[in-house]
Amino acid sequence: MSVHPRYPSPEGPSSTAQWQPGPGPQPPSSGTISERPHPLSPIVKGWIAIAAVFFFGLQELPIRDLDTIGRIWWLLAAIVGLAFVVPLVLGYFSWRFTRFVIDDEQVRIERNFISHHSERIAFTKIQSVDVVQPLVARLFGLAALRIDVGSQGGAKSIEFVTRDRAYQLRDYLISRAHGARITVTESARRPVGDLMADRSQVDRVIVTVPTGRLAASIVASNGTFIALALTTLAVTVSTLTGNLTALFSTVLVLPWLIAVGSMLLGRIRNEYNFTLTTTADGGLRTASGLTSLLSQTVPRDRVQAVDVTQPLVWRLFGWYRVRLDVLGLGEPTGNDSGAPSNILLPVGPKSEVDAVLAALWPTLDLSAIAMHPIPKRARWLRWFDAQTHYWGYDQRVLVTRGFLLNRRTSIVPHARVQSVRLRQGPLQRRLRLATVQAHTTPGPVDVVCRQLDEADARHLAMSELDRMRAARHRPALHMPPLPDASGTD
Repeated sequence: MSVHPRYPSPEGPSSTAQWQPGPGPQPPSSGTISERPHPLSPIVKGWIAIAAVFFFGLQELPIRDLDTIGRIWWLLAAIVGLAFVVPLVLGYFSWRFTRFVIDDEQVRIERNFISHHSERIAFTKIQSVDVVQPLVARLFGLAALRIDVGSQGGAKSIEFVTRDRAYQLRDYLISRAHGARITVTESARRPVGDLMADRSQVDRVIVTVPTGRLAASIVASNGTFIALALTTLAVTVSTLTGNLTALFSTVLVLPWLIAVGSMLLGRIRNEYNFTLTTTADGGLRTASGLTSLLSQTVPRDRVQAVDVTQPLVWRLFGWYRVRLDVLGLGEPTGNDSGAPSNILLPVGPKSEVDAVLAALWPTLDLSAIAMHPIPKRARWLRWFDAQTHYWGYDQRVLVTRGFLLNRRTSIVPHARVQSVRLRQGPLQRRLRLATVQAHTTPGPVDVVCRQLDEADARHLAMSELDRMRAARHRPALHMPPLPDASGTD
């Protein structure tokens, strides 16, 4: 089921788009934007290969003293040439024959080095535009544009341009993708984001995650406590019984510690200084990163479901985490900068969760939805957390809540449900229970109503089909409701 919006047609061919006077290449007389990436792009893109060749090349040299260096100076010079000159020459020609062109209809990325390759992206196909700033690019004041055209087309990249130019092009492309009749000159007059958070003076900050809270939430995670418990158990047993258990502790606990440490460092690197803002045109944008900075546009018309989780230890502090299912992003496998692509709030109190949901879906009112518990006989299957499971719905969304160690609330708009599955296992059949699952696009959010009374489950599954059809004729949750003469929704 396609949920892509139908945008109005972009400007006609009579419109002109010119850069305002200033430094940088000027567009041709046709009025289109035609530029090469920044001249430093080959260094930013190829520094890893240069460093790898230089490092491993020097390791293989038999350098023991100054006399040896004097005899093999020509070999050292050859390695330096191989590590620096060859990649730079190849990078120069690649840069020399690369150009991106933005006209009144589309974006074209032309690569003519050795073979001709042209990527054409119509404005109506653009779903979101992100600004990616890896560490080396950030040091040089450069950034890459990542243009997302959906799950089938993937993402197209323009690497690299100056940071301000990347922000300007990002804002211009998003405006054109949403059908705004705006020229590049008008877009360039808008304030652009800053270095640390991609936030301009006209953007409104919704939430900012302090570094202390982020670090505390990582330490207080369930995985950290499990790793500490296993380590303590292994060390205790090793102390009491001898070397065999020492081997046991090394084999089993060390991988846990490495995995947890990698997770902790990854979250700090990716979620540092996380900021959610509302832009001047009403869009949502996230920015985060310690070494690299990733600025992501949140396409509210492509958000399929929302997940609000609370690990067991976080309940002591009243913290929550908000994740998304976004059409086209799929499973959270990471992206080119390693930053999360489905996080709307890494960690925050209930007030910030409400602010985030209000910014995403202004017409949603969770407190008005009646939540129903599952039957008491479900304790035979969920003896440890049956009391935590609830389900409910209104005319706009379906909501589920449950679990003990990681309390979870999942929300899906009826208009985003693609299909409904009703299943009943043999034990459920004997207990007269059933489970209803609402299918959306792949992602971290699973909306499953577990262990319902079989009559309630059948009624929910069948009636959900009617709510799905009716919801598609109503305004989306991120849009204001249409006036209704009857005074009802």
